[in-house]
Formats: sequence, structure tokens, C-alpha cells
Amino acid sequence: MSTTVPSERLAQFLWERHANPWSGWTRVFAFPVLVYAILTRRRRLFAVAAVAIAVNPVVLPQPEDAQAWTSDVVQAERYWTEHGKHGTLLRAFDAANLPVTAGALYAAYRRKPRATAVLTALSMALKFGFVSALVRHYESEIADFEDAAAGADDTPDRTG
Repeated sequence: MSTTVPSERLAQFLWERHANPWSGWTRVFAFPVLVYAILTRRRRLFAVAAVAIAVNPVVLPQPEDAQAWTSDVVQAERYWTEHGKHGTLLRAFDAANLPVTAGALYAAYRRKPRATAVLTALSMALKFGFVSALVRHYESEIADFEDAAAGADDTPDRTG
């Protein structure tokens, strides 16, 4: 009998599927498509991009091998979300990306193609910077944990 609540099982289900490299890369490319759809007023394209983003982690299978860089990103993102959002650089990237992304969407809505292109590119650069820093932070945390565990294993047994 499982002791996890349905919301935890759903979260596990979504994280596992989001670790599929196709999930990460399709989401990366979906954002510029979404922005373009807003800029050009293509409602069907907007709907397709929005639906693709929404159903992405549900329709893609859990990867057989989670060794891809995008899988590392998802593992790191999950760790960061579940263990508190640490790291000044990570918070800075995360905080900077929100207004830039909103600016890209607003520029597209206002039909300003140059501003839309620049802000979309900057948003994506910030996102890639964030996930790169996130993976480095995660790997550092895991290495520290493994070092601490190895150190605990090296303590002498004082039972006798």
C-alpha cells in the first residue's frame, strides 16, 4: 500500500516524464513559437504552442535513460524546487528572467518585432544561464552530500 498522497504521485509522474529530453527541447522551442504567434496574431499557432507546453510532460514517456543534459536540468530543477531555492546566482537569473519574458510577450502583443526578438533572445539566454547554473549547483550539492556520507562511513566503529 502506498503512503504517498495523490498530489505527490502526480508530481512524481510529471517530473519523470519531464525528464524526457524531448520534453525539455520542445518546451525550449515552444516559447519562441508562442511569442511569434502573439506577434503575428496567429491564434491557431498560439493555441497549438500553449497546448504543447501544457500537455508536454503528460504525453511524453518517462525516458529509459535519463543521461541527457536536459534530464540533468529537470533533476536539478526538481531538487531546487523541493529543497528550497538556494543560491544567489540562481535567484538572480530566475528573478531577471520574469520581467524579460513578460517584456517579450508584451512587445509581441504591441507588435514591436525588434523589441520582441531582442527580449525573446535575452529571455532564452537567461533561461539557459539559469539552467546551466542550476545543474552546477545541483551537482555541487550532490557531491557535498556524497562527501559527507563518505566521511561518515570512514568514522571508526566504537562498539567494541
